[in-house]
Amino acid sequence: MTEVTAKKVILKNKDGEYLIPYTENGGDGFSLFDTKLTDRILTGDEALGWALQGSLVTMTYPDAVNRIKEEYAEGTVAYIKQNLPLPEFTSNTTNGITVSDSGGHDDAYSLINGVSTMYTTGPWSSYWFNIDYDEQTYIKTYSLKADNSGEAEYPSAWTLQANNGGDTDWVTLDTQTAQTFTKNQQKTYPVNSETSYRQYRIVFSDGEETSGGNGELSQISFDVDNILFEYKTAVNGHLIADISQKTAIDTLYSETGIADFYILDSTNNQFYLPRNKYFMQLTDSTTLLNNYNKPGLPNITGTFDGIDKYAGDPTGAFAIEKSIKGATGDGTDYIASFDASRCSAVYGNSETVQPPSSNKLLYYKVGHTVTNSGSIDVANVLSDINLLETNKADKDLSNCTKPYVTGTYQNGASWYRVWSDGWCEQGGLLPSASSAQKVTVTFLKTFSNTNYNIFKNVAANNSDGVSYRVVSFYDKQLSQADTYATAGGSGIATWEAHGFI
Repeated sequence: MTEVTAKKVILKNKDGEYLIPYTENGGDGFSLFDTKLTDRILTGDEALGWALQGSLVTMTYPDAVNRIKEEYAEGTVAYIKQNLPLPEFTSNTTNGITVSDSGGHDDAYSLINGVSTMYTTGPWSSYWFNIDYDEQTYIKTYSLKADNSGEAEYPSAWTLQANNGGDTDWVTLDTQTAQTFTKNQQKTYPVNSETSYRQYRIVFSDGEETSGGNGELSQISFDVDNILFEYKTAVNGHLIADISQKTAIDTLYSETGIADFYILDSTNNQFYLPRNKYFMQLTDSTTLLNNYNKPGLPNITGTFDGIDKYAGDPTGAFAIEKSIKGATGDGTDYIASFDASRCSAVYGNSETVQPPSSNKLLYYKVGHTVTNSGSIDVANVLSDINLLETNKADKDLSNCTKPYVTGTYQNGASWYRVWSDGWCEQGGLLPSASSAQKVTVTFLKTFSNTNYNIFKNVAANNSDGVSYRVVSFYDKQLSQADTYATAGGSGIATWEAHGFI
């Protein structure tokens, strides 16, 4: 993965408060975790506020880290599960899973593997069968299959119970009564439970027992999911896992190419962004959101009969199936079948072919930053700036301790600039007059006292020499002052005055 880095700072005032707030829906701050697809790596300036998927987000973006912490604290606990298939048992304990029954049979596992002949269990009213997964699991369904004897010595009533490893406090998950089976029939029963358990047992209470008080079954099976890792679902839908689950999430990503989880490391004030390397499919169903769709193609199947089975053994997607002709017993017919999924599980794994797609980089928006040409200490630079509630210097400077301009004016050569502390700068052209004639300058803004400074500048407007009169002013008043015009009227004079108003 290519990392994009850029110099950046987060604006804080001298009290340590952030001047750029985060908001969920944008505004003056930023909208956390917006995404963008791009066909190239972002440049340094473009990448400010954005991070490539899977990246580690640190306190460089403190608002994002704080937001994830808040969402995680308020989230609802959930789990990622995967199907835990039953192994082919070679003893009562195989692959960490242990089975047992009320008869203490050493071959109780035969009921898990399935046996073609009847399995003697003893009276149904006193029989139970137990499976211990040695870890928390969620049961989805369980199944019972009758044997092939056809004597109908099958169970008719039982309860499914569960607990977390002890011999007491069993919880009843399902109860069945008045059940009937035919030869070789398998029945599957759903379990509506959102709680995980370590072990399950079926406690039988009634059934047909016509041969010496024994009952018969050929198989008991369980369909369960084990917990891969725990996470929380935030109110806004973000999936957030604790850093302790990172290894499991990394494994999920390596196996599926998708890990739509923010991984929070609260201790170090940082988190990892989600990852996804597969085609992102659009959906209008909220129930399908974030589902992983396995790659697949529609299956190809077919059969034809009249085949001599001994012409040669089939290979690949082909198979030979035997069909016994009816009661006349006039021989055996062989049927050839074709099933592409025998060659690859990709066939039959979906109803459509994946559409064409192209690879893009996915970026998440995690902050709002400003560029800086070098490394600076923001706290020192901003130590004298008070927090501005609107964060807009052109809207409210009422708390500013340094003078700032409150008003300006300019019309031709006349102008003034007024400051917040009352200081005023103003100026204009000297009135026209004959040589050595007194002229009066009237101020645009009246001064509060006569301690102001006023001066003029005389400049020739042609190559002729100019005789300069005295450049000083006299008879200074609050709204005006007197001086003398330039010699010969051939010069241009401007005046400028500074003082408090």
